[in-house]
Amino acid sequence: MENESGGKSANKAERRREARHKVDGSAILHLLTLGIKMPGRVLDLSLGGCALRTVDPFVLGIYRRVEVEFQIEGLPFRLAGVTQSIHDQRTLGIRFLNLSERKREQLLQLIEEMEEHLKAQAAANEPRVPPNESGPAV
Repeated sequence: MENESGGKSANKAERRREARHKVDGSAILHLLTLGIKMPGRVLDLSLGGCALRTVDPFVLGIYRRVEVEFQIEGLPFRLAGVTQSIHDQRTLGIRFLNLSERKREQLLQLIEEMEEHLKAQAAANEPRVPPNESGPAV
């Protein structure tokens, strides 16, 4: 695919609507139709879904109805979704389904807090330039 200037597009179209934010928190994947719970870790998070790494291999494929239970920044969440992608035997993408307005608002607030925290960390890590001394050296 070519861009307006006639060159090849440098980036393939991103299918996600929302940006993913790296997180690390314990999680439990509930497989609803089978009544199975799989422990793991949530790796990234957006309003539309998350990536999850399970302790045991996930061999059931995509489009399985699930609930993801996790806690980030002290806030507990249990969100309904569907397995959307399988990255390897233990890493899968979950697309959230039917978020209530309250849960969506809580998730949005958590993501905004994570973004603010990252900005504050980046600002704290910037090199500080000492102010110019205009007086004569003694």
